[in-house]
Amino acid sequence: MIAAILRAQWLSMRLGGRRGRVFNVITGVTWYAVWTALAYGAFRLVSRSPLPTLRFASPLALMGVCIYWQAMPILSASMGSALDLRKLLAYPIPHRKLFLVEVLLRLTTGAEMVLILIGGLAGLFRNPATSGWAAVIPVTIFVIFNVLLASGARSLLERLLSKRKIRELLVFLIFMLWMVPRFFLVTGYRPSWLGRWSHAIENAAWPWTAAAWVSLGQAGWYPLLLLIGWTLLAGCFGRLQFERNLRFDAVAARAAPYSNGTSRMSALADAFYRFPSALFRDPLAAIIEKEMRSLSRTPRYRMVFVMGFSFGLMVWLPMILGGRADSHSQLSAHFLTVVCVYALTLLGQVSYWNCFGFDRSAAQIFFAAPQPLSRTLVGKNLASLIFIYLEVLILAGVTALFRVSYGVGQLVETLIVIGVCSLYMLGMGNITSVQYPRALNPERVSQGGASSRFQALVFLLYPVSLLPVLLAYLARYALRSELIFYLVLAIAALIGAAVYWIAMESAVSTAIERRESIIQALSTADGPIASD
Repeated sequence: MIAAILRAQWLSMRLGGRRGRVFNVITGVTWYAVWTALAYGAFRLVSRSPLPTLRFASPLALMGVCIYWQAMPILSASMGSALDLRKLLAYPIPHRKLFLVEVLLRLTTGAEMVLILIGGLAGLFRNPATSGWAAVIPVTIFVIFNVLLASGARSLLERLLSKRKIRELLVFLIFMLWMVPRFFLVTGYRPSWLGRWSHAIENAAWPWTAAAWVSLGQAGWYPLLLLIGWTLLAGCFGRLQFERNLRFDAVAARAAPYSNGTSRMSALADAFYRFPSALFRDPLAAIIEKEMRSLSRTPRYRMVFVMGFSFGLMVWLPMILGGRADSHSQLSAHFLTVVCVYALTLLGQVSYWNCFGFDRSAAQIFFAAPQPLSRTLVGKNLASLIFIYLEVLILAGVTALFRVSYGVGQLVETLIVIGVCSLYMLGMGNITSVQYPRALNPERVSQGGASSRFQALVFLLYPVSLLPVLLAYLARYALRSELIFYLVLAIAALIGAAVYWIAMESAVSTAIERRESIIQALSTADGPIASD
């Protein structure tokens, strides 16, 4: 049964073509080569560390592995591969086998941590003060604990993120909780209870501490029994949440309540959607309005939009508010610009990098309608740009609430920089939208906006799109002249406009040439395993 599911998934993934598979292999090898290098670093570090250092650092390291395994899929807005239960419940497959496949898929979200653990385990074999064989069993149990816990956490979050008016709030609260330890780390603030917490981490009652002590051969059977107990609890938690997901009606949870009449908020939203009609004529105005309405109603886009102004603040704000803000004066002077550029890049995965994704099979109307395809791309780009600048205004308001000092000049500078960066990103996004089209399920808030090979390509394109703006800042820093800065920025804008026009021509010609394959890719549903 498991082999049949994996074979069906493999056949659904083969539609990408030979070029896509080759690129997928190249990017996968590159990504895991980096983590293999980090695993080698862990091997060298563990093999050379004395036993007292390992006894202190190992619980912290394993706790970091556990946090990464559970939290990073959420913070990256993509929770990895998972079974699409709606496609599998029609078949007489035992639930325990489905749960086994789901647990095995959790290894895909923590493969990097498995490499790190293997490197550390090899270091214990090399270290003369430790025995690597004593660590094999506890490390294996710790891996099982993490995959079971990740399975239950993913199932729970999938249900919560499927409920209206809860998903955005939940994501925001998760990010704010993630921000608290970073705030303490960067600002240097140490509350009194933090010292007690650091000592509590050394207690063998925690699974990472128990695994570390048993691996070092410095404890008896008691920590090992505790680790096994934690693993059994994680297994019960994962199986319980998986069974609840089987009975969960996601469609009913997403259903909007019946509304009799138009509220004031609805009227304001409708006015917001219709304001492009005052600036443009149809059909361009209609395309922009349609795109704005559909994106604002898409759960996945709303979640990433919330992440845009919350996660950026989570990363950079502690540096500004802390006692070491003087050492980050340059960051403080450009704080608003930094977080806005981050929000711009984050929104790309669910908008301009794959602008036909949410349209899916309905995108064929754009190829059959009488208006030029270039007008469709321009309309989608303008709708994305409206939400990008809305994100900028929200970030400006939030940073003002935190009393981060920025003047009108920095706000204007941020608006200009975002506009210049958008020219390059939207232009390249038009090309990637027709070269790597992918149907996106707007209801799956846990799925990313692009395939893994395409995400690697975007990772390479980001520095290219930001390079002209970085050159403008470099000119300001080197020549100490605001005039030179805005002059270089103006030249970058002109070049960006040319790049956008050339990219538009290339995207339109490619779309006309490959329209059948594009429509086929956008009409293709996922296999039994929904993946990122």
